[in-house]
Amino acid sequence: MSVARPAHGLLGRCLASTRSPTTARAVQCHQFHSSAPRCKRRSRFRNVKAEEMGLLSPSTLARYRQENFPEYSKEDQEALKAKYTPEQLEALKAGEEAVNPDDMIMQGRLRDDPYRPNYVEDYTVLDPRYDLKPDLEATPKEPQWLDHNDWVDNYGAKMTKLTDKKTSDQLTRAMIRALRRVKESNGQELIDLTEDEFNDLEKDPELLKRYLAEDDGPEPDANASGPDLLTRAQAMKLDEAVDAEWKKEVDKLASLSDMSDVEPTNLELIEDGPAGIGRAHSAEAAELGKVPGVEGLYKSAVDPEDEGQDDAGHYQEIKRLTGMTLKDIQSIYRKVLVTRWVSNQTRLGKVRSTSVVAIAGNGNGRLGLGIAKSTEAGLAAETAQLLAIRNMKPIRRYENRTIYGNAKAKVSGTVVELFSRPPGFGLRCPHRIFEMCRASGLHDIAARMPRSKNPMNSVKAAYNALMNQVDPEEIAIGRGKKMVDVRKVYYGGAVY
Repeated sequence: MSVARPAHGLLGRCLASTRSPTTARAVQCHQFHSSAPRCKRRSRFRNVKAEEMGLLSPSTLARYRQENFPEYSKEDQEALKAKYTPEQLEALKAGEEAVNPDDMIMQGRLRDDPYRPNYVEDYTVLDPRYDLKPDLEATPKEPQWLDHNDWVDNYGAKMTKLTDKKTSDQLTRAMIRALRRVKESNGQELIDLTEDEFNDLEKDPELLKRYLAEDDGPEPDANASGPDLLTRAQAMKLDEAVDAEWKKEVDKLASLSDMSDVEPTNLELIEDGPAGIGRAHSAEAAELGKVPGVEGLYKSAVDPEDEGQDDAGHYQEIKRLTGMTLKDIQSIYRKVLVTRWVSNQTRLGKVRSTSVVAIAGNGNGRLGLGIAKSTEAGLAAETAQLLAIRNMKPIRRYENRTIYGNAKAKVSGTVVELFSRPPGFGLRCPHRIFEMCRASGLHDIAARMPRSKNPMNSVKAAYNALMNQVDPEEIAIGRGKKMVDVRKVYYGGAVY
């Protein structure tokens, strides 16, 4: 009898004699396995039906739709026309027609707790969590090589211009604050600017030009009156209140000892520099161009697209063979695994040379092996790494993390055995095989070498084992069957 046999089975067997055969047959439970049955789990949350939520009542649906998804009134339409362009209005209309409010009501209610998200979005403002900042179309300025006197004159004019602009902006902000206080005190009907407009004007003083009257237009009649015009007494009263508040703001600005608000910032100095506005939004320096007196004295780059990173031309041949750019080649993971020193005895003495085995991989399913020999160790290592990049080949990976089943390869007296493992197992293998798996993008593998541990043969055998894996699709085709991944079909690919 199994230890995991449930107790209620023993109790039912004891009580079977006191019950009728029909009742005993109904109570007795036959299991097809020896493990204990799991009790049925109850949900921690109460099951709320649609009837209790009122989702099936037409009157409740109509009331909820009217409260949360009302139709646009004429005032709302006029406000939207003033804020958005016709193309944006068409896009908003198409988006709202694509979403049915009844579906939103039936599938879920709007949250009313303090931590609810903001359901109404202003598409005129960029949100850094979702929206991408548009690229600025700015071309760097051509650098000017000025003498000392011209540079001093240009710098003085630039500083004067920036300081005047900062001072003007400070005075404009002071005027905006004065107008706001006048409106809060006694100018509710005299000043028609809203709070949002005051905030926009204080952030960007350049917007004040929209509210200034043009000098070319006809002058208003001083004796005219109307619902939109101020009387002489109201205008004089408004001027006196604004002048009083204006003097207070100017006195505050004069009493401030910190001049950082008036002095130009580093960002403004960069924007007005030789590179233009593109330098303020990029970490790359502008091209200096042809420097007078230095042109033609230095060797030009082999490939201008390399941006001066391969002036000696070491990577030009590998670029031609692989078709990759210099940035792609430099991003490839490279590692020297085996270094061996040999000597050749000649009549001139011993000639020493170095043999190097290196690997290269992009970390996403490609691995290459390179072997080179030279009298200089540095040259042999560099040549082996470039050969490994050229010899990179794709490796079959299961779920982009391990191999298909088990693989085995033998080189001379060295045998390497690789085993696939579940997610999170890691790389439990010798250090050279560990580097090869990391370069090729394998994360869950176990390996062992039961025989010789020769370094060069172990690297070659591991490379052959990774390249000669058994393909399940070929086995299925040979058997005339269809291959089905049970993990993806029955468990949705998320079983761990």
